[in-house]
Amino acid sequence: MSAIAATATVPGKRRRPRRGMVVAMLLAAVLAAGGAFAAVELTRDEGPALPAAGTPVLLTGGVLSAVTAAAGHDVYGIATPAGTRPEVTRGSAGEVWVRYLGAGARLGDPRADHLTVGTYPRKDALAAAKAAAEGKHQRSAELPDGGLMLWSVERPESVYAASPGSDLLVEVYSPDPERARALVSGGAVAPLR
Repeated sequence: MSAIAATATVPGKRRRPRRGMVVAMLLAAVLAAGGAFAAVELTRDEGPALPAAGTPVLLTGGVLSAVTAAAGHDVYGIATPAGTRPEVTRGSAGEVWVRYLGAGARLGDPRADHLTVGTYPRKDALAAAKAAAEGKHQRSAELPDGGLMLWSVERPESVYAASPGSDLLVEVYSPDPERARALVSGGAVAPLR
């Protein structure tokens, strides 16, 4: 017998893959499909969910963008004071409130102990503020931008501000009336970004 004949394979006999190899290939395919699915889901660019009107949520950049878009106007606030967390609640008619919750306060805390900035759509807000400032129990002061801030003698914790050319009325509520006036007159209240 020649060396060539000794190394020839017998026709009709094929070598079958081992069971372990088949299981390993199936497992690799399943893991690859799972990884591809996870990559697509984790990199999907969906905006944050818009909180329902009347539902307070923690204010994040994504939530601010969603609320601003839904309201159709800027949302006013201040730089977050140390030791507080900002909460945002939107109303059904474009109103938006940002509260700065102190330590131990939960979202939706019913107490009126928290600094709050409200933004309200109001056609020609400055004219409305000037008209309201003429009331017997109202006090007002001009702002550096030509706007006006006003507050009630009976409820000085809420200070309202309006600027020329704006259709937004901004309210700053603080349990400390002097702080509310100082935030408005000092220019600390501005559109949040």
